[in-house]
Amino acid sequence: MIDKQQFGITIRFQSQHNNELWKLTNVYGPCDEPDRTIFINWFRNHQVGDEENWIFLGDFNFYRSVKNRNRAGGNINDTLILNDAIRQLGLVELPLKGRSYTWSNMQINPLLEQLDWYFTSINWTLDYPNTEVLPLAKITSDHLPCLITIGTKIPKASVFRFENYWAERPDFLEVVQSCWTSCRGKNDRAQNITAKLKSLRTKLKAWSRNISNLKLLITNCNEVIGLLDHIDDHRGLYNPEANLRIIIKRQIKIWHRYKTIYWKNRYTVNRVKYGDECTKFFHGMATISYR
Repeated sequence: MIDKQQFGITIRFQSQHNNELWKLTNVYGPCDEPDRTIFINWFRNHQVGDEENWIFLGDFNFYRSVKNRNRAGGNINDTLILNDAIRQLGLVELPLKGRSYTWSNMQINPLLEQLDWYFTSINWTLDYPNTEVLPLAKITSDHLPCLITIGTKIPKASVFRFENYWAERPDFLEVVQSCWTSCRGKNDRAQNITAKLKSLRTKLKAWSRNISNLKLLITNCNEVIGLLDHIDDHRGLYNPEANLRIIIKRQIKIWHRYKTIYWKNRYTVNRVKYGDECTKFFHGMATISYR
């Protein structure tokens, strides 16, 4: 983190693949004066260099056009203020694919507006031309969550990983038990446990291939919820449609929890302690390097 202010947080990232640097600023614009004026002045005063890769995103609480809401009566002055700040900073908008609005008051006849925006520096469009903003499903918030994707060619290692969320699946224990009991015992206990673990690894590899892809499941559910939300933008949902959306939202929460567990397994930041307390840490790193 390089800057933390009332209206936004700026974080600098460095790629471990090619050491490229880029910045991300997550903003939240207030709704009432005088904070709105202070916010837009703070946003306008950023210094974006010609060679910098910088992305701004978040809830600006401004819209760029009166067409960014489904009802008449938009504030034209707000559109002029935001567009002037964007022009002064020389930013490029990342368009939201497939949706027209990002916020809803969640009423029967909802007010819909696009208040969340995504902007990049000009140099970003040259270095990362395939950057996209994809809408997800509104599960708990009245704002539409979005996913920003940036293309990469970093290769993935083909190694066996035990995923902790496997243990929550009902058929996991059956696979372990059948493998553990079917493996023939050996006279040497160390060889016996080693053979069982190797056999279990092979069985789990084959078993995991039959598990549905979490990413694909979440994507499909988001598409269904997004379709229902799109229908809800034009008319009220019928009871079967509303119940279907509730069921899918419950299920997608489970898969998101599995996904969280998945990424926690890949968290590799090591906290080094001062003094002799980090001796085990260095021994562990040396062992991993030797292997």
